[in-house]
Amino acid sequence: MPIANWKTQPFNVIQSLLFNNPHRVIEYSIRDENGEWRNRADDPAPVVRLYEKEAGDDRTCLQTIQFVHHMLIPPGGRHVNELHIHPDAEEIVVITCGRGEAIIAGETHEIAAQDVVYVPPSTEHEFRNTGEELLGVLFICVPTDDGLKKLAAARQA
Repeated sequence: MPIANWKTQPFNVIQSLLFNNPHRVIEYSIRDENGEWRNRADDPAPVVRLYEKEAGDDRTCLQTIQFVHHMLIPPGGRHVNELHIHPDAEEIVVITCGRGEAIIAGETHEIAAQDVVYVPPSTEHEFRNTGEELLGVLFICVPTDDGLKKLAAARQA
C-alpha cells in the first residue's frame, strides 16, 4: 500500500503532490484581461503547474480522483496567484491546521482546522491565510461532466 507524507516530497516544504492520476484531464481556468475564462495551461513557460509534476510511479495510482495535494500556506499567503475555476471538476478541501478564509463564488468564509469545504464545478475560488501560523490545506479534486468523459477517453487510449 503506497503511503505519502508531505515532509518527504521533493517539491518544497510548502506544497506537495501526494497522489496523482496518470490521466490529467481537469482544466484550471483563469480570467483574461477581458474577464473571459481561459485555460491557464495555454500560458507559455515558465508557468509551473502542480499537475505537471510527477508524484512518482508508486503514487501515480488514482483512478478517478485527479490528485491529492497538500499545501502549507504562510501567513498572508494564498494558495494560488488568482481566483480560478475548474469547469470540469469539483473539489473537497480539508483544512488541517491554522486559520484563514475561503473565497468561493464571491463570498468570503472563515475557515479553521478541521473544516471541510466543498467547491462545486465552475465555481471561482481561492484560499488565503489570515492567521499568524501556517494554514494547512488538503485538496482533493475529482472530475465531473466533461472531465469524466475526458477521463474515460484517456483510460481507453
